[in-house]
Amino acid sequence: MVVIKENFSAVSRFIQKLEVAFHHFDLQRCDEKTLYVTIFLKYRGQKVLCDFIYIINHQEMYGAISINEHYKHARNFIQQHFHHILLYSDELRLARNFMNTFHFKQSLQQFAKIYPRFLANKPLLA
Repeated sequence: MVVIKENFSAVSRFIQKLEVAFHHFDLQRCDEKTLYVTIFLKYRGQKVLCDFIYIINHQEMYGAISINEHYKHARNFIQQHFHHILLYSDELRLARNFMNTFHFKQSLQQFAKIYPRFLANKPLLA
């Protein structure tokens, strides 16, 4: 049981040390069920580009790192700097934390103007 707690706290420290910075939002990449936001993962002056993908058409919106041409680079960046294998649970936490930023909310508002269908009952636009 102690090992699980130690692993969890190590994951928490890794996420707290990593900066997630907005890069850009391209509405053309989205569809009514998915929102993509391109971000940088930054640590000690180094950065790597990746995309967060948010699934909109579920009761609760959730996101993770998109598995595309940037994914391998993001995974290697985490491995190199933190000696940690990027887990899906890490991705969920990073994407969830980014949902509280101005840039995410601004992107979501732009998205909602074109694709309002699944966002009607979500409080994130307030």
